[in-house]
Amino acid sequence: MKNLEQDCGGKVLSQEKLDALREAYTNQLENSPTAFLIHEDRNWTYVNPSAASMLHYGSREELIGKPIWDSIDPQYRENIEQRILDTKCGYTPPAMEQLWYTKTGHPIYVEVTSLPNVWGDTQATQVIIRDITEKKLLEKEHEETIKRFRLITENMRDIVGLLDEEGLFTYVSPSFKEVLGYGAEEVIGSSPFKFVHPEDREQIAGQFYTMVTENRQMTVEYRYLCKDQTYIWLESHGIPVQEQDELKHAIVVSRNITQRKMTEERLRKSESKYRIILEHSNDLICVVDLEGKYKYASPSYRKILGYEPEAMIGENVFKYIMESDHEQTQDIMSTVFTTKEPVTLPYHKISRSGQAMLFEGRGMAVMNQKGEPESIVFISRDITEKRKVEEYIKNYEKLTVLGELAAGVAHEIRNPLTSIKGFFKLLTEKNRDEEDQTYQNVIIDELSRIEQIVNEFMALARPQAIHLKERTNLVQLVKDTVILLNPEAALRDVRIETAFDAEESLIECERNQMKQVFINVMKNAIEAMSDGGTLKIRGCSIDGALYKLTFEDNGAGIDEKRLKKLGTPFFTTKEKGIGLGLTISNKIITEHKGEFKMESEVGKGTKVTVLLKK
Repeated sequence: MKNLEQDCGGKVLSQEKLDALREAYTNQLENSPTAFLIHEDRNWTYVNPSAASMLHYGSREELIGKPIWDSIDPQYRENIEQRILDTKCGYTPPAMEQLWYTKTGHPIYVEVTSLPNVWGDTQATQVIIRDITEKKLLEKEHEETIKRFRLITENMRDIVGLLDEEGLFTYVSPSFKEVLGYGAEEVIGSSPFKFVHPEDREQIAGQFYTMVTENRQMTVEYRYLCKDQTYIWLESHGIPVQEQDELKHAIVVSRNITQRKMTEERLRKSESKYRIILEHSNDLICVVDLEGKYKYASPSYRKILGYEPEAMIGENVFKYIMESDHEQTQDIMSTVFTTKEPVTLPYHKISRSGQAMLFEGRGMAVMNQKGEPESIVFISRDITEKRKVEEYIKNYEKLTVLGELAAGVAHEIRNPLTSIKGFFKLLTEKNRDEEDQTYQNVIIDELSRIEQIVNEFMALARPQAIHLKERTNLVQLVKDTVILLNPEAALRDVRIETAFDAEESLIECERNQMKQVFINVMKNAIEAMSDGGTLKIRGCSIDGALYKLTFEDNGAGIDEKRLKKLGTPFFTTKEKGIGLGLTISNKIITEHKGEFKMESEVGKGTKVTVLLKK
């Protein structure tokens, strides 16, 4: 800058004009937003208002006369001395960043421009300062971020790569070589897509294009070629970085997920295997939460109970369990949650058709990561038929033991009884006294009764041949038995009604034994209706495999305690009964592999059900 004492042509200005120029220059500095200072001999001689404000002085007079080193960090002393020397020689040094201090000692960064003295009569140096504190702090923060970024990327197992707008590598972290085997110099400037598995390449390239064009993040999984020519699975998360609406670069963080993929594949195969087992199992398998609601129900629910498994999710389990079993089931669930030990229980489920089915269920608690139960897995098996078989075996064994006992007793009684009855008849023929005859008749009746008991014992005990190959029309057999008992029913004012779903139903059975069963059941029903009534006999085929007969009277009925004892030898509800009729009937039906069942209610009557295989 030229000395203001000379005009543009190099002429010396008059003092008057020089003073006017000085005044105009000073006025301009006083009103300038630019911070301006002048120092001479290292002390401030002029400070404009903007500079005083920047350095937090209330007035510039507080700063004028003070050493410049009160405001400037001494680390720049050598550079500043050289700059002062340069300005005295008329040179203008380049701008310099320096650390200055405010009145309170607070540090600020300023950009300093030193100018030669414009007043030709002094050795002063002019200084223009611009506050760049915010800029420096941002730069420092950026530098720290870069340092942290490098520290992280250079020490992390995940691979970090930077891609330019053309999708070429501009940077890869050291882990790239550790995981994939390639050094940075082998991949910088190349496309990452050439290492992607051919089957995944088109998809990944499309994802990258979507990311950069739509400026949104992406996460993808794909196979990547290592230097040893093997493929591994990578999971990459891409982040586009833009400046002024243009892509600057993309950050891609990749992780080796090969082990996870292998585990997932093993789990998938395992899940597939167990799903096949679940879908074809005849057991009911379900998962129930702490509130007793279904979280899962196996497909077997559809096949066995008729319910859609998907529709059961969220439903309460007790909706499908017989009400009489609710309390027991609730106790079992509480026990499983408390003890965390498996528990087995029998209970009844209700099918969609309303049928009660007996199941044996095993409940096991499922634990969460804290070792606390979060649900129960129930595996239940239909044991309805199993229980029937068990009851059949139990009943058969009971009848077998009873038969052996009856055979022994009958054998011991029958021979002496025959002799006594024979000789007593001879005595009776010789003695014709009327009074004695009365007594003798009583004895004969009682002997006949004993003989009847022995004969029934023999019927119960002896193994009779059952000609199951003989096919008998069960409907006609029942009708014949009705004709046989109609006279006795008429005497007791009992009407017998029959209804069959067909005129013929052929059953493999021993005809005489089956007729004996029908006689026993009908006689019991007729005798139970002392004041008259109706015996309803119904017959129907079930699924083409079974034939069901029901004999239902409206007599006095039998209470529950006595009903349980019916069929026990010598227990009877009739005045002159001997209590073997039902036992023998049960034995015959059991030997035909059928089912004999009695139901009764006091005041309403009794119902006998006979179920036989066709």
